[in-house]
Amino acid sequence: MYPPLSFQKPEQTNNVNRALIGKIVVIAKRLLNDWRKASLALPLIVTVFLAVAIAGVAVYHIATYRVPGNTASEEVNAFDLKELFDHTLRSAQSLKNDDGSTKIATLVSDAQFFETEFLKLQRPHYQDLIAARGLEKEFMRVRDLADHIDWFISGSPSTTPAMLADALERTRPSIRAISRALNDDTNKVIEELHEKLNREAILVFILVSLFMMSLAVLVPVEWHRRNSLLAKTRALEISEGKLRDLSFYRQQFLANMSHEFRTPLNAIQGFSEAILLQKETMKQDRIFEYVDIVARSARDLAKLTEDVLDLSKIDAGKFDIIRDDVPFTQLLDDSIVQFQSVAEQRNIAIRTSIEADWTVNCDRLAVKRCITNVLSNALKFSDKGGAIYVDAYLRDRRLLVVEVRDVGCGIPERDLQSIWMVYARSSLTRKSDREGAGLGLAMVKALMDAHNGFVELQSREGVGTSVRMCFPLTMVVATHWRGPVAVPRVSGDQTHLKAG
Repeated sequence: MYPPLSFQKPEQTNNVNRALIGKIVVIAKRLLNDWRKASLALPLIVTVFLAVAIAGVAVYHIATYRVPGNTASEEVNAFDLKELFDHTLRSAQSLKNDDGSTKIATLVSDAQFFETEFLKLQRPHYQDLIAARGLEKEFMRVRDLADHIDWFISGSPSTTPAMLADALERTRPSIRAISRALNDDTNKVIEELHEKLNREAILVFILVSLFMMSLAVLVPVEWHRRNSLLAKTRALEISEGKLRDLSFYRQQFLANMSHEFRTPLNAIQGFSEAILLQKETMKQDRIFEYVDIVARSARDLAKLTEDVLDLSKIDAGKFDIIRDDVPFTQLLDDSIVQFQSVAEQRNIAIRTSIEADWTVNCDRLAVKRCITNVLSNALKFSDKGGAIYVDAYLRDRRLLVVEVRDVGCGIPERDLQSIWMVYARSSLTRKSDREGAGLGLAMVKALMDAHNGFVELQSREGVGTSVRMCFPLTMVVATHWRGPVAVPRVSGDQTHLKAG
């Protein structure tokens, strides 16, 4: 019986292929990263190695090469050979004319030095030179002279000083020929040495130049790479700090949102259960009062949920701006009316200054939400008996500005940078009983960005806060000035914090 055949499904095969391709891509990326890391150091290492190695070889050859007959005792120098011969000849001639023991000793000494220098010519290198120059006869004559010197030194009666002097005279042309050949050979060796030194010097110079060029290229690259790494490290540290802040604000947001959601939910649940439990005995006025509380809590809960969902849509890039020609001044008035009753209860005056009646191409609900969020914050942080100023004007002939100013507690300087974050709330808010989920200014910034506008915030703790919502003038469709034609405002020198 054969074992049953097993087949892989096409989906399994594709999964295996995708996994294999994924592993190959990971390995390739790892090799590429390793190559990038090594690509900077490798040329420098190779260049240094070659420069040091070849320079070392060149220095070794320069230090170990010696000129023949110049410094080495085992080599024959043409000048020394001829000079020793001349000394021996003069000593022999002097002894020939005037016999004396001192002169005999001098002749013996000079003859021994000459013979020692001559015996070096029997080495292969000099024999080859003599054969190449055709000086074999001259060499034989000098060798015969060496035999006469040996006989004379040994005290043989067959060789007298006069005979040695005559032999030296006869050998002088041969010595000159051999010395000339040795001198030519030495000059040739010296020329070859000079050429070799020049070649090696040029090679060393080229290698050193390449080494310096490598340093000139690689040092700035390495410097740039280190600066880039430092910049990336700093960026990572900043990102890490932002992530820590974001985590902190998110924890705050979750705590605040749990409170914000729990408050209306508790009201809805509590008053609904009270109505159900006491529906038989509860008076109708009390029922209406409880139902009104439940309805207001439900509206607050719906608004909070809507803000969270809209921010999520904006972050995901799925929030749609529906533009229409909107009476901007009426929109502004409608937004202020919503807070008029609350302001009156807290004895807070809302003063407006609107230069003209504008028609603006925008998303009515989004712009109204921006204005109401800013007004809500101004009202929240204003003390009883204070005032809120709402101005609408043109600035720099390119912006339509809605400015909301209050004289409340202001925002601490340490909170100005983080105030635009979704989960952030001012430290004064966290320490006080003022409620808020920290979504207001984040929502305003997001909606203004969607309209190609921006937000400016200027605040001073204990003095107040000014929020300016700046719309591009291209959104203005029509303008009807109120009274005399107003001159568009020019931005002053006041410092401000711009969102974005």
